[in-house]
Amino acid sequence: GSLRERAEQIDEYVIPHGDWFEIVSCPHYLAEIVIYAGLLVASGGTDITIWLLFAFVVVNLVFAAAETQRWYIRKFDNYPSNRYAIIPYVY
Repeated sequence: GSLRERAEQIDEYVIPHGDWFEIVSCPHYLAEIVIYAGLLVASGGTDITIWLLFAFVVVNLVFAAAETQRWYIRKFDNYPSNRYAIIPYVY
């Protein structure tokens, strides 16, 4: 909500900025992956179900982040070219 400088911009999309948004396009997806990795570690990593859940979450969010970044690039001519989709300095 703090991305907009004026209240009348409510229907306009803006480029997210600040904190992790300076490095990746979808830091909230990255945080969710970290949460599920913590669940995997907390479970001891012996249950195949938790591994499958973790794999599904990672694959799903990586694809969603890639599409989100593509949309940002198409929508905004001035979108920062140095941002990664989801994993800092990797992808």
